[in-house]
Amino acid sequence: MDDLTYLFKMASMNEAVISNEEKPIVGTQALATCFGLLLYDENNKTALVAHLSTDWQSTLMKLLSLIDFEKENNFQYLIIPGFYSRENDPYGIKRRLNAFFREFKTKNANFEPFDISKIPDNFVNYDEKTTSGEFAFDSQTGKFVTDKVKFGLNYLEVMKSR
Repeated sequence: MDDLTYLFKMASMNEAVISNEEKPIVGTQALATCFGLLLYDENNKTALVAHLSTDWQSTLMKLLSLIDFEKENNFQYLIIPGFYSRENDPYGIKRRLNAFFREFKTKNANFEPFDISKIPDNFVNYDEKTTSGEFAFDSQTGKFVTDKVKFGLNYLEVMKSR
């Protein structure tokens, strides 16, 4: 298994990140009660990720501010629940995000849900010990590479060595 951590840009809690040439892989970790949000434009090979908590609206605005609305964007979006959020969403974040993307209209951006049939079952690593979830997505291939990226302390060690 190739380690792709050096190509990975991570969204911490209440942060949003966008892929680029140097860091084409985006994702997040420590999703317990939080949600991850992935936007992917296959034509532009651009992926954005946000780590959403109860202050999800301001983090969503951070994510949207990273989009170049001067060019044509056709995003697929995927709302990824954290470890505890798989069964319980007391703040209705998933429902509210789906409603937002159904209603959000702009001249140069289209948002459609990901085709669930194209997503592998193990795209998120849910860890029983840490009771959290983590994922990584490669904007160049359009595939999840969660199993090829290090998270937690291992991520910090890789980043310090660069």
